[in-house]
Amino acid sequence: MKTIQNIMSLKFYLLASVSIFLLSSCSNDEGGSSGKLAITGITKAVIDDPLVEGDRQVDVPTDVINAGNTYIIRGSGFSTLKSIFFNGLESTFNPTLVTDNAIVINVDAATPYFNEMDEIKLVTNIGTLVYPMKIRPPFPSISGFPINPNPGDIITITGEYFLRPVVNFGTTSVEPISSTLTEITVKVPDNIQYKSLSVTNVSGTTVASQTLGSAIYDDVYTSLSDYNGLWDGTNPYNIAYDKDPSQGSKSIMWGAGQWNGLYIGVVNSKFDITKYKGIRVSLKGQNSGKVGIFINGKDAVKPAFDFSSEWTHIEIPFSAFGNPTELTQITFQEFGGKVGGNTIYIDDLGLILK
Repeated sequence: MKTIQNIMSLKFYLLASVSIFLLSSCSNDEGGSSGKLAITGITKAVIDDPLVEGDRQVDVPTDVINAGNTYIIRGSGFSTLKSIFFNGLESTFNPTLVTDNAIVINVDAATPYFNEMDEIKLVTNIGTLVYPMKIRPPFPSISGFPINPNPGDIITITGEYFLRPVVNFGTTSVEPISSTLTEITVKVPDNIQYKSLSVTNVSGTTVASQTLGSAIYDDVYTSLSDYNGLWDGTNPYNIAYDKDPSQGSKSIMWGAGQWNGLYIGVVNSKFDITKYKGIRVSLKGQNSGKVGIFINGKDAVKPAFDFSSEWTHIEIPFSAFGNPTELTQITFQEFGGKVGGNTIYIDDLGLILK
């Protein structure tokens, strides 16, 4: 299975592919509209199943548009494009990605897809064109699930666009017990450790960024942690803060005094550190700030990270800590240096699979 880093790198491949495409398509332009408004074909910029290695394709002809994805519309008469609609909803386009013969556009994820007219409408200075095209929902999004479930557990996955979903634990596909567009209930199969959870809907597959069994904090401190505490016990500390979590339904709220610390013990015997390459965590603050993070109670290596009042996802390779052979404690220290400190929120603390 592909790593999340491989999947995210597709964004860079896509930009490169689009740039190459525009250079070639611009060579067909003669500085103005051809006078005939027509669509001759539509291709998907990138097709890549995250569960299959080596299947990535670029600029693939299609007769279906999935909202939230990027497409190349080819034809003529596009140079004076004023607006473009998919099933009646206007999608914003970048004029620099439009030539007389091509439009590169990311279709708005909110585009309606159920019992709709299945059409694209182009509005230009030389006229309006309505083109029949099947419009379907975006790939599923995953906003929360129990990251450290046990085989046989009945769990709930939350997100969006769960239209006729199948849940995959690694390469094992499981039919849901029940599902709505935003929730799936499913029974966890055997042999899930070190595997990824993914959801497939009628449009495609989305892989969760957290590996099964890798959470140290996931709504509660998991069995990978056996103690936690503060350098200054007078700091406000809520380990089940239930407003605006990054993942799941709860996060840690820490009223951190200036230069104060929060430490979390890790049960090294409950996981194989050689399977992992680093630590992940999501941070945000009441105000923008900075934290230092160090491990195993040692100050020798303490990388610092900035965060804002929105969730910031951070991944720290073990090489940043000198490549330890064990992990027994993770410590966060308020580094903003402001008198009075900051209120810091911590969520989705865990390990990153190699």
